[in-house]
Amino acid sequence: MTSEATEHPLDPVFHPRAVAVVGVRSTANTGMGSFYDSLLETDFPAIGGLYPVNPKMTEINGATCYPSLLDTPDPVDHVISQVPAAAVPELVDQCVAKKVRSIHFFTAGFSETGNADMADVERAMIDKLRAAGIRAIGPNCMGLYVPQSRLAFMNGFPTESGDVFLLSQSGANAGEIVHGLVTRGVRFSKAVSYGNGADLRAHDFLDYAASDPQSKVVVAYIEGVQDGRAFFEALKRCARVKPVIILKGGRTQSGSQAAHSHTGSLAGSIEIFDAACRQAGAMRAETMDELHDLVVAAATNTRLVTGRGVALFGGGGGGFAVLSADAIDREGLTVPKMPQSAIDQMREYIPVAGSSVNNPIDAFPPEEHLEDMLRLVATAQGIDMVFMSPLTGWPRPTPATASNPTDKDSDVDKDATERATGIAAKAAQQMASLQTDTGTPVIGILRSSRMARMMGQSRGAMTEAAYKEGVGVYPSVARAARTVAQMLDWKDYRRGLPDIFKVRL
Repeated sequence: MTSEATEHPLDPVFHPRAVAVVGVRSTANTGMGSFYDSLLETDFPAIGGLYPVNPKMTEINGATCYPSLLDTPDPVDHVISQVPAAAVPELVDQCVAKKVRSIHFFTAGFSETGNADMADVERAMIDKLRAAGIRAIGPNCMGLYVPQSRLAFMNGFPTESGDVFLLSQSGANAGEIVHGLVTRGVRFSKAVSYGNGADLRAHDFLDYAASDPQSKVVVAYIEGVQDGRAFFEALKRCARVKPVIILKGGRTQSGSQAAHSHTGSLAGSIEIFDAACRQAGAMRAETMDELHDLVVAAATNTRLVTGRGVALFGGGGGGFAVLSADAIDREGLTVPKMPQSAIDQMREYIPVAGSSVNNPIDAFPPEEHLEDMLRLVATAQGIDMVFMSPLTGWPRPTPATASNPTDKDSDVDKDATERATGIAAKAAQQMASLQTDTGTPVIGILRSSRMARMMGQSRGAMTEAAYKEGVGVYPSVARAARTVAQMLDWKDYRRGLPDIFKVRL
């Protein structure tokens, strides 16, 4: 079968041959709406045409600036609209004449304003575009981030492709999700901010994500659902074959009012939305932190946890161990005592004074015995996962680094960063090897305040290195326990659906 026969109708939207930015600003800008600069940063011109359009300029940063879309070279597949709302009807006519494939309206001021006349303008322009076979994203949104196609809607996005598909009604939240998860090692196949959803809506993108071979995990921020039945059917199709995690905005009265003024969406009943997610087999996150943690879990071997017994290794203090055990217990997990046979074996490596080997395990043996001890812990009866804090060997920051952890000018700081990166890679490999050798999922814990001080600016080295090895890392025991409990509950209510959590992605 040819690739053309299996291509999704929306695939061309994500792979344009040339992009025109209409209404491009006269000066470089790294904030919201700096699309031209973001596309230069990703080096889109290396693979396709990039054409700035502004009738008030003849060039921008040495590149030709065209007076209108019709003056740009052919073909132009994708248009980014930064023109005021009043200028949009004319731009739509130019898109039809130019035979573009898709248009992204960063332009706001339509149905989300509550103004009936502007809502009518929005409907009219979408009708005209649809009649011409042109798909529209927005209005009032940030558009597309596709690393493979070198598309980005904000500066600082990685050009490395991954396997997480992001769908967001909010552009700001889309940026927060990308930037936040990137620091934890996640990379994206595609991200879409779709705003008002006047044409392409959540169900269209869920349908695409379900069949996209690059996308293994799907994450969404949604304020309101426009076509309820179409959304539910697309959600079912997608969640049947891939983990789908949704953060719902507008779940309270105040949030619902904010959502309506933001994208013109009516948020609807959270109870109905919850029921739809459960019936489809999707997971709903309550907060942005939960969404981040669940994505890490679904994309790493945290997904393989099948029981509730936790071995906590390397806590670094009795008080920490007590609070950690409380946090684990609150989430419905357990901290089983080590079998006496395992304790006796571990005592061969660990002196009695000042250490505990009875779970939580506050002890580090000499390096030559560490792997043997870890295997004892991971394979002990009643242990379904290991929470592990890699606290030894990290280079301590200099005073300058501690006060300004983003300063990269200090040679000492750079040396510390390089050393920490190497240690992070070694620790990540150690955790991954333990998982592989024992079959017990290993979950990394980075205690926020202590690790930040010890690791300086390289704190993200551990999370990124671990993610690449298939190990989920969390900023606290409480968040790790909460995430594991949610994953287990998710698996329970998915019974009868295909098992999407069997193997590492």
